[in-house]
Amino acid sequence: MKSSTRPALYAILILTTLFVLNWFNSGKQIQAPAISFSDIDGQEHNLAQYQGQPVLLTFWATDCPGCIQEMPEIIKLHQEFSAQGLTIIAVAMAHDSPKHIKAMRAYKKLPYLITWDKKAQIAQAFDNVRVTPTHFLIDPNGGIVMRKIGGLNMGSLHKKLHGMGLSPA
Repeated sequence: MKSSTRPALYAILILTTLFVLNWFNSGKQIQAPAISFSDIDGQEHNLAQYQGQPVLLTFWATDCPGCIQEMPEIIKLHQEFSAQGLTIIAVAMAHDSPKHIKAMRAYKKLPYLITWDKKAQIAQAFDNVRVTPTHFLIDPNGGIVMRKIGGLNMGSLHKKLHGMGLSPA
């Protein structure tokens, strides 16, 4: 074998190995990080207090057109599933301000939990979220079962919630 083909074979072997390892590890569920936060009204929360129920964590901003556009769908989701245990936590990005967040909550009549990620600690904990909207669905055992950048696919989300034993009210 020529020595010039060895590097190519090594590269193929390494890439194949990485692919196989990734394929075998893709079934492992990532647990949601342990975070604590204050809601926009100053009440303290931590993600662990929602153990045993699904949580939809939504990173958003008051200046994000996609976030504002999907608010009616998230409000409807809250109305359909909150009585069955779904908690929706809207995480406003660090560049926002409490004044704008509270104004948006009042204007859109947002009924779900809202927090301001003032120091971007929640965004950091969830793999450095920078794009809005970004959504995480956390199952009752604390595992992240969905990460979606951009608008939600409500049909897919409903199926996942149904798989957790929830159905629209």
